[in-house]
Amino acid sequence: NLATGKDSCAGTAMLSPSLTIVKNLPLKKRICFLLKLVCFVSSVLIFCEFFIYYLVIFQCRWPDVKGEAHTGNEETPASVLKAMFLADTHLLGEIKGHWLDKLRREWQMERSFQTALWLLQPDIVFILGDVFDEGKWDSPQAWADDVRRFQKMFKYPVTTELVVIVGNHDIGFHYE
Repeated sequence: NLATGKDSCAGTAMLSPSLTIVKNLPLKKRICFLLKLVCFVSSVLIFCEFFIYYLVIFQCRWPDVKGEAHTGNEETPASVLKAMFLADTHLLGEIKGHWLDKLRREWQMERSFQTALWLLQPDIVFILGDVFDEGKWDSPQAWADDVRRFQKMFKYPVTTELVVIVGNHDIGFHYE
């Protein structure tokens, strides 16, 4: 404050004792604190970026299928077709897609898809169009790169069939 002639850095003087306390801690305690912090942050990241998909999808179940009421026959597990449907993934391309947004979205889609395949083991997976977001504007090379990314993200075992249907964002838009 210029009027009172007092130092305007009084707030920093209050922080100074706490900083000296941290600096005066023995090296062993500082390393222990840093190690605990790294373990905590790593655990949170691993949980939020990997295990959360298992936790959520593990709660999903295929419905129980009852046999026909008039014959009393029950369906066997082998005679029931388990189908999974996905729609409108809108994978970002090189024109509108920011690399960080693409990285985050694609990681989440790949992890959730692979986790669902592993836990639910569907017989067939349908992806109902609008897989990509920039099909109208992509060059042949950009389209090939997008398809390669799609195939990497949506890998599936030989025991599962994958059916992908073209959407308007994949090849153009409503009027083109």
